[in-house]
Amino acid sequence: MEFEQARAVVDELPGPHIRAHRGRMLYDHIRQWRPTRVLELGTARGGSAVFIAAALRANGAGRLTSVDSCRREWKEPSAQETLERADLTDLVVLDRSFSTYTWFLKVQLERRLNSGGDLASAYDLIFLDGAKEWSVDGLAVVLAERLLAPGGWLVMDDLGWNYEEHSYGPRHYEVEISGLSEMERRTPHLRAVFDLLVKTNPAFSRVIDEDGWWGWAQKKEAS
Repeated sequence: MEFEQARAVVDELPGPHIRAHRGRMLYDHIRQWRPTRVLELGTARGGSAVFIAAALRANGAGRLTSVDSCRREWKEPSAQETLERADLTDLVVLDRSFSTYTWFLKVQLERRLNSGGDLASAYDLIFLDGAKEWSVDGLAVVLAERLLAPGGWLVMDDLGWNYEEHSYGPRHYEVEISGLSEMERRTPHLRAVFDLLVKTNPAFSRVIDEDGWWGWAQKKEAS
């Protein structure tokens, strides 16, 4: 599926959703690196899922698992409806089994850990675009790295996002903003996650800060 076909579907979605130039970056990355096992953490209305699945379709191989919270239900349209419009439902599994995607990651780790303590890799690419909150996403990147295949990529959106400047209304998902300290409101949580947990993780051989808003980290190849 061509990028512009995917963009036409995503452009019709009400916000918030991934911007077209970011979708292009994601699409081109998948076309170049050709992952076949892709995980998205944070589905919303399915905009990013369309770009990912469109690239997988163009590659001729691969499937996406997109995970979101069972506590939130996006409508008008739902992610399922968005994928139906793009004719990409056969490439995507939508999972809302748990309240947070960290619990989904926990279950994946349990399934792939053998009695000897060895862990089988699960994904070639993991795209994180969800809670934007230190407590959730800090744990998420630790678990995600364990599940990445050697040479696989972790991609993080919204490194510069913070509650004070970018949230709308008194709550952001489950977070009551008035209950946060000034530091918690002003600090970009994903920037802290990227700088403190991703950049310092020796499992990653290559880390890229893309214009202060996107972070890329490639896991070391197997020795």
